[in-house]
Amino acid sequence: MRRLSVLGLVLGLVLAGCAVPREREVETIDKIAASDDDVLGVYTRYREVRNAAIELLDPKPLSTIETGATLAIDAGSFEVAQRLSTTREETTGDIEVLDIKTPRFEKYPLWYYSVVRDGARGVQRVQIFERASAVEPWLLVSTPETLADTSLPSIRMSDGAARRVSPADGAGMAMSIDEAAEAYVRTLTDPTAAEADTIEEDSFIDQMREAAAVNASLDGVGFSQEWEAEDVQYTLRTSDGGALAFVTLLRTDSYTVEDGLQVTWPPGSPQQAFLADGVQGSGVLSYYHQILVYLPGGNDKPRALGQFGGVVSGDVG
Repeated sequence: MRRLSVLGLVLGLVLAGCAVPREREVETIDKIAASDDDVLGVYTRYREVRNAAIELLDPKPLSTIETGATLAIDAGSFEVAQRLSTTREETTGDIEVLDIKTPRFEKYPLWYYSVVRDGARGVQRVQIFERASAVEPWLLVSTPETLADTSLPSIRMSDGAARRVSPADGAGMAMSIDEAAEAYVRTLTDPTAAEADTIEEDSFIDQMREAAAVNASLDGVGFSQEWEAEDVQYTLRTSDGGALAFVTLLRTDSYTVEDGLQVTWPPGSPQQAFLADGVQGSGVLSYYHQILVYLPGGNDKPRALGQFGGVVSGDVG
């Protein structure tokens, strides 16, 4: 059984009969991030807290189990439910843990990779949980979803630990992870960009282009869309010499509406929840999308295997 071991460090010294505090040293470790039992315990706590938040229709408890873009997306969905006076489906159904891969770390933060099957929804969740320090809880930081029958690449292991890969390292692949994230941003922003030829046109790109085309076709409405990639932090080497990367994208949809016109969305939609009165003049909707990007070993193009996203804010000018 793999166990996380943290070396305690002396925090003070005795000088002239007095305890004189000194600056605390950084904790050092050289262990696999978490055991299988640790991971199962994290999932038990996660479901309990999430279901409590759902029952209350209050996103506040989520901050104890999620962080970053994942928390922003979930908080946005709770806000939609509150504004539309709808209920959310609880997640108390059986969730099967299919895979756990834990890298080795020398310092915090720690993180691990896991795959769970949500049979009720017919999806797989490919997730990263992170622990910022020895006294902090494990928090969900990324959770892209794939279809239940999606085949995920095998993760390369070394001495019982999953191998990480630097986002800047493009050895053995058509490009580095950082280059792939940038290519996705440029492709989504401009379908005619040269980078579009370097990325597989996957279902996520098709879905985003279709939505943008609908918005751009509205009479009397100027529409623009911008994309930005956050720094990639969670990456694993695959058995074929490629990489699996968790990439977070910020999408901003901007509307400029001619005088006398108004943009509205269907009742019950997330956009309508954030901009209930529609857009007159100008308005902006912001989204987070977490995509699971596979960079095969060799010269094949990177592609997204799944995504998780939603509206996180809306504003009118």
